[in-house]
Amino acid sequence: MQRTNREQYNHISYFNPDVMPIEQAHQDFSCELKCFYAGSGYENFSDFLNKEAIEYRDSGDGATYVVWNVFVDDKDIEQKREVVAFYTLSATAIPYEDRIRLDENDAKMTGREFDSQMCGIPALEIKMFAVDEKYQDVFFEFDGESLPISAWIIKSIVDDANELINDVLGFKAIFLHSLPNAEDFYASNGFNPVKENMHPLHCVDSEYTAMYLSLREVHMNYDE
Repeated sequence: MQRTNREQYNHISYFNPDVMPIEQAHQDFSCELKCFYAGSGYENFSDFLNKEAIEYRDSGDGATYVVWNVFVDDKDIEQKREVVAFYTLSATAIPYEDRIRLDENDAKMTGREFDSQMCGIPALEIKMFAVDEKYQDVFFEFDGESLPISAWIIKSIVDDANELINDVLGFKAIFLHSLPNAEDFYASNGFNPVKENMHPLHCVDSEYTAMYLSLREVHMNYDE
């Protein structure tokens, strides 16, 4: 992740994050959820958070988590909270073609130039990720590292994913489709466009750039 000159950007001095499953957020803080606003042209994120996320979870399409900034008094008692962002996670796989060029004799015997198979990389997909307008392009400094709030959240997702891999469920990568204006952000946080031999499954976001972040070594062969 890239460091930045704090004089060039807006900074906040207070960021006390709390990550909460969508059901609990709706039960305990439904009024606060209605304040979420990702900006003009992105009202669909607000609609999803407030009207569709629980149904999405119940159908098995994805689990949504809400990130809050919790304000406390000098006795550590909560005074208020603001929605910072939300993200939705789902299990997936990244299909890819694994192919090895056959030697001359095998090529003649089989009539094929390559030995090719379709395989898959088990992955965790970030199906949705949206930051409230108030916290967009805002930086926070902790332990000498200054990052956008959105980057802190991505960092938290990656840390949680690594814990899942170690203790709960095996997978090798994080996958997502990036809006055009977010590609540089994801690239700066370690994501890469899918490779030529990767063929992501079709979805409603397939028009956007497919990107992935390897968490474990991925072995692929793709002879030209």
